[in-house]
Amino acid sequence: MSNNQVSKSGNVGLYSAIAMSMSGMMGSGLFTILGFANFTAKSHFPYPFLLAGIAVLFTVYSCAKLSATFSAGGGPAGYIVSTYGNGFISGWMNTFLYLGFLVSTALYASGFTEFIVVLTGNFFTSLELKLIGSALVLILALVNLLGASIVGFAGLIAIGIVFFSLIGLSSYGFSQLPLASLSFSGGPIKDMAIATGMLYINYQGFAVVSSAASSMAEPKKIIPKSMYIAVSLIISLYVLVSFVIIQITPLDLIQADPSNVIGSAANILMGRAGFIAVGVVALLACAAAVNATIFTATRVLGVVVSEHSNMQWLSQTLGHSQTKQLLISSLIVIALVLGFPLEIVGKMASMAFLLLFSVISYGHILIRHQTGANAYLLWCGVVINLILFISLLINEIKSSPAGVIVLGIALLGTLLMQLKYQFTKV
Repeated sequence: MSNNQVSKSGNVGLYSAIAMSMSGMMGSGLFTILGFANFTAKSHFPYPFLLAGIAVLFTVYSCAKLSATFSAGGGPAGYIVSTYGNGFISGWMNTFLYLGFLVSTALYASGFTEFIVVLTGNFFTSLELKLIGSALVLILALVNLLGASIVGFAGLIAIGIVFFSLIGLSSYGFSQLPLASLSFSGGPIKDMAIATGMLYINYQGFAVVSSAASSMAEPKKIIPKSMYIAVSLIISLYVLVSFVIIQITPLDLIQADPSNVIGSAANILMGRAGFIAVGVVALLACAAAVNATIFTATRVLGVVVSEHSNMQWLSQTLGHSQTKQLLISSLIVIALVLGFPLEIVGKMASMAFLLLFSVISYGHILIRHQTGANAYLLWCGVVINLILFISLLINEIKSSPAGVIVLGIALLGTLLMQLKYQFTKV
């Protein structure tokens, strides 16, 4: 079977794998966080997008090497088991990882409702918007029940539309730029680091493709290749789009509506039609990200239930039913959608994955003799992720500690859960 096809047996091919990886990276972040990040970085060039992309490449390298060596399913949960075994650390981190993916799913669902507001104004109340986001989660959970090949195919169609729409917008916008007056100035290093940490969430979803390993004919070849291709495409797209948007949109418009800078730029370039088109594309991108990320969250939960013997109590509670696991995941995501605003959810997700990818890269260092990975590159991944995590953490403590408190509760709660059941025999 060709890697580029989805076979009758349901195997996920290269194109669908690339689409799944891109789906995890093309949620609401580009559409909603760009303005906040640009305002934070005080930069006329999207250096934070570029720096966040470079930072994540070290983690991509680590995960690609692990994927080429181990048949690790369950998304990054499989990487944690491969590097730490199925003991205390991996049980704790995989439970926390599960929550991290649920937070990311909530981010994308909240982004969906933000663009409902963009398109409809004040037509819906705040509660109605949250209910729309909740309904989206439930609908896409049902889509996930159809299997990995359907998730991959749906992602391929959705992301294809989003990707080429953004390419078209940025290409037209670039043709309208006064090249002689372009600015490439950057902001203070501290502010750039904070903005880079904020934007990291836009790239963390590259590893969702590994959740479909069991549905691939040659996962050890397809997964690393799809991750490298997807991340390269997304970095190029994000830098191009954000550069054009920042150059076109006046600073006062960015400050007035930081959550819809791309829509403001489209309105400048193409009027109301462009504004609406961007809103529709953003809805599609957010829906695709919810679809891919809740799929991965459920696979991570499957790893927690099946791989960690001390989690037998959870297995007895949930069983091995994918339907029940999807329902549990959906309900937690809905609670997050109902309880937290978009910006706090986004920063919570960024901090969670910066920490988790540091853990994965460090674990990889311990077993690098099995994968042949370069220790220097792995250490770069650990250090860069931790620096960005600390920068974002300090900023959040000063500006909006609610997200830090919730993240701390999640870390402590999963730790206490693991401690309680570490030596429990059922």
